[in-house]
Order: sequence, then structure tokens, then C-alpha cells
Amino acid sequence: MVEFVDRSGSDSEKWGALKNYFGRDDILAFWVADMDFATPVGVQESLEKELSKRAFGYEEIGEEFYDAIVAWYKSRHNTLVEKEWIVPIPSVVSALGTGVQLWGKDGVLIQPPVYEKFAKMVKLNGAKKVSNPLFKENGKYKIVYPLPKASVALFCSPQNPTGRVWSKEELEEFAAEAKKQDLIVVSDEIHSDIVYNKTHHPFINFYDKTVLITAVNKTFNVAKFGGGYAIIPNEELRAEFKSFLESLHLSISPTSAQIAVSAYREEAWVDELLKVLEQNMDYIDKNLTLKIKRTRPEGTYLFWLDFSEFGLSDKELRVKMVNEAKLALNSGTNYGKEGHQYMRFNFATSLELVKEAVERLNRVFG
Repeated sequence: MVEFVDRSGSDSEKWGALKNYFGRDDILAFWVADMDFATPVGVQESLEKELSKRAFGYEEIGEEFYDAIVAWYKSRHNTLVEKEWIVPIPSVVSALGTGVQLWGKDGVLIQPPVYEKFAKMVKLNGAKKVSNPLFKENGKYKIVYPLPKASVALFCSPQNPTGRVWSKEELEEFAAEAKKQDLIVVSDEIHSDIVYNKTHHPFINFYDKTVLITAVNKTFNVAKFGGGYAIIPNEELRAEFKSFLESLHLSISPTSAQIAVSAYREEAWVDELLKVLEQNMDYIDKNLTLKIKRTRPEGTYLFWLDFSEFGLSDKELRVKMVNEAKLALNSGTNYGKEGHQYMRFNFATSLELVKEAVERLNRVFG
């Protein structure tokens, strides 16, 4: 059962840090990409079992961690993964930085509007950013070809913030272009389980020089524990990646690994979660004023809303959203200048809160 949890007044960043980020705390939170739903009971019980040990010394990551990932990809994504391809990581973002450090010497390709940590990892690691913005056609974002020259691409699949789920044909085309220039692709697929009436295709199925990075954090709402894993079929790339992590003594905590094992036993819960999210998405799409333009997301629990109708600057839009609608949404420019006059709306919460947000948006922007 997917159960709503009232996190207002908690230490969660989404609800507890409103005043720090938005200047006031009497607003509703629809920004940080986590969910207002309790993690599955099986995961909770796994954590209780961990606590019952009472002593928390060093532990190894057992084979069940790798077995769970292999089984999940076979069942959920119809993809065969070999255990030796799997590399534990401390987080998806740290793996993005690792990709930049290792292979970004001749430029790092990103495709904005895209998750803000892509550009941040490029900048913080002193690499050259090679921007290849997506273009919008009939409300749908697409990839621009030919790809500009770079040595590594940070790819987002499903795409955050636009909600695109790339088709098999689109991924085949991207893989063919990457192969032409021997481009290494670091594919962030952390939203891969949140897909509506589409099929997520792991990029490792299309291109050998792929470093797929992901975690259970988004699907099962356990982001505070960190951790994740990479899947790297290419032996040479895998050796480089593992050596870099080992040089800094970076991996996943045994607790996070155990959370992943218990989470991947909860496939039925994920099916129910998708129904809840789709209900929220349907309500927004049917009831939100048409002055706020949008395309239903194919994946993720994020609606990419276009406020260009109102002719506001991004600062004016944010002020109006916070002080008049009293809602906390992510500013579109967080994801690159291509997000001008957009805002990202996280609808992974109760239907009641979604209805209240739609009512406020219609009142202020209708």
C-alpha cells in the first residue's frame, strides 16, 4: 500500500528548508525530487532488522546485493546484467563527477534543460562544458544531431526535468552518433522505474562504452541513505572506474546495499505507486489552466510547466509563485538557460495537496 506521510515541520529538505530557499515557510512544497510517501514496509522491516543487530561495525556487501540487481533488471527492464558488471557507488552524483574526472579531458557533453548537477559536476571538476540543448517540437523534447565533439557525455534517461522517456529508436540513434566519435556515455537512469505507458530501455543495450548509473533512492523514497551502483559492461571502462573509486576509498555503505536488496523485492508496490502518480498527473493535466502550457511526462514524477504566456522574468515568476500562489516549485533556469519561464512541479504527494496546488495556480495564473 502506498501511504502518504505528512512531512511538514520535519527535517526533510523539501519541507524543512523552505524558509532558507524561498524566504518563507507558510508555503506548500513541490520542489525537491523525493516523495511524500512512506517507503515500502519491507524496506522499513529491513532497517529494523539492521537496528536489532545492536553493534554496527564493518560489514561486507553480500552477494545478495548483486543478485537483487540482476533479478530486477531481468524482471523490470528485460535486460540481462552480469554480476561482474556491477560497481557499488556512494551516489549517482558522485558517479557523474567520476565520469567527468576520468574521461572529460576533451569536453563533457550535456543536453539542457537537464538535472542541474550535470553542469555543476562539469564546473567543479574543471572540465569544458559542451552544450547540446534539446529542442522542442510539438511539445516534445528531442535530441539535436550531429552531436558536437566531446570525450564523454552525461546523458539523462528518463529525462529530468522534461519527463521524456527516450524510445528505442531515439536511443539507437544516440548510440550510433556516440560510436562515430568514440564518445563514452555516462547514463543517469535513476528515474528508470517511474515510467507511464512506455518502456524504459537501459542504454547498455545499445552501446558498449556506457556507464549506467542509478540507485533505488527515487523509486523507493530512501534518498537520505545515499548509495547506488553503476553497470559497466566494458571491461576497460569498468577497471578505470573501479580504480578511481578505490583510490578515494569510495563505495556504498552496507546499510544502503541492504536497503537496495529489500527494495527490489517490492515490485508490486512499485506498480501501485505508478497508479497513484498517474492519478495525480491526470488531475493536473485535466484541471490546470491551459495558460500554463505543458506536455504530460512520460516518466519521472515531475511536470515541466511553461509559463511563457505571462511574459514574466524568471525572478518575477518565482516571486509570484512564492508570494501569491504560496507554492515552492523549482525555477526552470536551474536546469540551464533553456528553462527560461519554466518551473518544475513535483507531484509525488497526496492528491489533496495536488488539488490545492492546482487551485492556487489557477487562481494566480488562470
